[in-house]
Amino acid sequence: MKGLWIRLGAAIQITDAEEQAIFGDDGSKMEDALRTIIAEGRFCPGGETYIPSKAVQKFNRNYGTAYDEEDWCCDL
Repeated sequence: MKGLWIRLGAAIQITDAEEQAIFGDDGSKMEDALRTIIAEGRFCPGGETYIPSKAVQKFNRNYGTAYDEEDWCCDL
């Protein structure tokens, strides 16, 4: 298995309390809410998803590959 960092577009299902945490001023509450939502599987990948060029550069360094070091994009 190889690690690859991506930005994943996704729709999430949230409670009223999670809504407040996500749009509130406390970043740690937002992180906790998002981690819970993901752990419980209340998300569906969709929308703009991409691998930033910096992540491709790191992947190439880590695994000896030579992919074009550009943003790789798709719309799920």
